[in-house]
Amino acid sequence: MGKRSTFAGYIRQRAMAVPSGNGKGTPATFKAFVTVAFDPTAAAAGTGVYLPAGAIPLGVTTLGGATGGATPTVDVQLAGGTAAGLGNEIDADTASAVEVQTGADLGVALTADTEIEAGVGASAATGGTTTLLVSYIVADDGKVND
Repeated sequence: MGKRSTFAGYIRQRAMAVPSGNGKGTPATFKAFVTVAFDPTAAAAGTGVYLPAGAIPLGVTTLGGATGGATPTVDVQLAGGTAAGLGNEIDADTASAVEVQTGADLGVALTADTEIEAGVGASAATGGTTTLLVSYIVADDGKVND
């Protein structure tokens, strides 16, 4: 068996009432994350990382990685979306447990697979690789079965 599994679709869960298993809990989707690594010294460009159609972006968490510069920052956006629409002036060199949730393109379901773009912010790093986590949920109607 492999070390990981990949499948098409998304995972949902709902609580089961005991003993009948017919609880009234509405099915819920799980929060997902994609990892985006890029050059924090370059202008915003495609990263090769895509959010799927139906994804609702929620926020960005930095894992840092940039080197040099004075408090370097990066901007993250969706291809064809608002400039810095996922995150504006995200810390490029220091990891943070806090998810930034202020982008203009957060909270809206995507209608097509959409590439994430990222690049230097207002304060440039001089090197390294910045790594971010972009979180999302998948739009779901909450029905128990198809």
